[in-house]
Amino acid sequence: MCFLHKRALIVFMLLSFTASANMTVYPMTVSLDAKGEGSVRLLSRTNEVQFVKTKILKITNPGTPEEKEVDINSYNGEGLVIMPPKLTIPGGSSKLVRFVAMNIPEKEEIYRVMFQAVPSLDDDISDGTKGINTDVSVNLVWGILVSVPPAHPKIDIALSADHQYLQNNGTQRIKITDIGLCKQTDTDKKCDWKKDNHNIFPEKQYRLPDTRGYRVLVIKYKDWIKKTSDGELKFNLN
Repeated sequence: MCFLHKRALIVFMLLSFTASANMTVYPMTVSLDAKGEGSVRLLSRTNEVQFVKTKILKITNPGTPEEKEVDINSYNGEGLVIMPPKLTIPGGSSKLVRFVAMNIPEKEEIYRVMFQAVPSLDDDISDGTKGINTDVSVNLVWGILVSVPPAHPKIDIALSADHQYLQNNGTQRIKITDIGLCKQTDTDKKCDWKKDNHNIFPEKQYRLPDTRGYRVLVIKYKDWIKKTSDGELKFNLN
């Protein structure tokens, strides 16, 4: 299942008698700015001091069946860095956590940053299968999606010669919202429209519905970097 269809909150139920969430994170998705910077805030829901550790997973081949989350070393001077990687939250308060891309990539990158409360800062973050703590009824691991924009954002979507696929030759993803198939070149007239909700990432393809019998393909999309939702592309099917 691709990351965009997962819930941003990943919950590992390690032992359950009573459920309690002592920490929340906001927002659940972060888009870094052109300088490669962004942040989230961790809020304590308890009167006790909490210790929180983090882990960074890089998402490879996003939006495809080959998608994987790879644990990376965030302290090698490359990729995404969390500041601070470990933190203490006094009871009832909050802490700001910053994300910094050490090198702005040529093409958009996606990460999942994990936050977990631990008994002490010397403990490793749980993977959901080890280190079950019988003193904790529910162990919540928050997974925040972080998008790193490319150095030079570019939208370049091409239609395959057989009219079956869209190919993203640009440096950033776009989210397709609507697909229109028109039997006339005048696309202001009646077309067959289909709602969509699919991201096409750089160097990836998206399979289209059957275009046979139509003359024009219209794609409406959102641009997450410019924060616009009125993008439109037209392709001749002749």
